Amino acid sequence: MGLVIFSDLDGTLLDHHTYSYQPALPALDQIKRRGIPLVLCSSKTRAEMLPLHAELGLDAPIITENGGGIFAPEGCPVAKGDTWRAAGDGWRVLEIGLPINELRQRMEGFKDELGLKGFGDLSNHEVAKLTGLSKDQAARAREREFNEPLLPPGDEAAGQALTDAAQEAGLQLTHGGRFWHLLGGGDKGKAVRLLSVLYAKRDPEMTAMALGDAPNDLSMLAAVDRAVLVARPGGGHAEVELEGLILEPLAGPAGFNHAVLAALDELR
Repeated sequence: MGLVIFSDLDGTLLDHHTYSYQPALPALDQIKRRGIPLVLCSSKTRAEMLPLHAELGLDAPIITENGGGIFAPEGCPVAKGDTWRAAGDGWRVLEIGLPINELRQRMEGFKDELGLKGFGDLSNHEVAKLTGLSKDQAARAREREFNEPLLPPGDEAAGQALTDAAQEAGLQLTHGGRFWHLLGGGDKGKAVRLLSVLYAKRDPEMTAMALGDAPNDLSMLAAVDRAVLVARPGGGHAEVELEGLILEPLAGPAGFNHAVLAALDELR
């Protein structure tokens, strides 16, 4: 029986504050030694994720911008068929969500009325200050292709108004650790299901595992056989309800490490 692992980044594989994955190194080593695909699945952009993908020495696809698109190295066995197209620099893409220009155009219909600010309205310096990223990292975070991170609404009423306006425009909202994200048809769950089907064609007994830490990971967690919610940095877990959900007591990359090693022991 094979295994494919889907993992959120911020707050899961990466520490919420330092963005380090060091505590996850034992599990990452086991994944690499056993040839298990590790699919990074994040609200981050392709520009942000590719350096990490290379640093970790991965060869599996990546799911960017909350499922807006799936990018895979050209030689990846699951990146076959007419639904994939060339994306440059040795990568192929399977587009799921609306292109960012069309999404922002729809957003213009309610942006000013609700006083919204997204990454397209912020400078690299402002994004760096909000996230703790360097200016270069912030610049990569602003290279959006599919969805727009928004500053969270000030209160519940503003949040409901934004939700209603997005729905009227044919868009969706999801809540991340720091920002709300405006999406146009893609979500993590849809992307994970598509890739799971492609992997299952190669191994019908393939088990899919996913790890996340926030409510916007629910669709991804609901799309797999083994779903793990790692703890928050201060303890406890995000409000995510899912039958069979494994609540990992450790936070961030330490939780990723513990949960993955436990899964490998069980599946062995």
